[in-house]
Amino acid sequence: MSDDTFVKAWRATAVKQGVTLGALTGDAFAATLASASLAIPAGATLTERDVNECLRGWLAGPGAMLATDHVELRRWLVDLKFVERDGYGRAYRRSEPPAAMAAAVAAMAAIDPGAVAAEARASHARERTERRARHEARGSER
Repeated sequence: MSDDTFVKAWRATAVKQGVTLGALTGDAFAATLASASLAIPAGATLTERDVNECLRGWLAGPGAMLATDHVELRRWLVDLKFVERDGYGRAYRRSEPPAAMAAAVAAMAAIDPGAVAAEARASHARERTERRARHEARGSER
């Protein structure tokens, strides 16, 4: 899997709306969770409140296409070992990515997922506007 594969999947996913984590598959799932995990600072031990703030911010920006909340996202990240939680649920750390997801994390860490998502969304909006204008122009010719 090349880094470009995950970035392409991220771009394609970022322009969608109302996506549930359970509906994502393959490269899109890996790229999305990898991007979300990067919202948690490396090497820092955070409280649950701090992790929640990081994930809320990510969901408001790069992850805006998801129809989920920070709690569900945090659970996915912990369950899939992107994030470690202490036995009391009080301290969280971003962990080494699971082997199956390491390439996706590396690919997403090499870019700015927020900037790539914003650019993809802007490009998608421009294309929709242009298609609509062409469609309306054809309709007025009749």
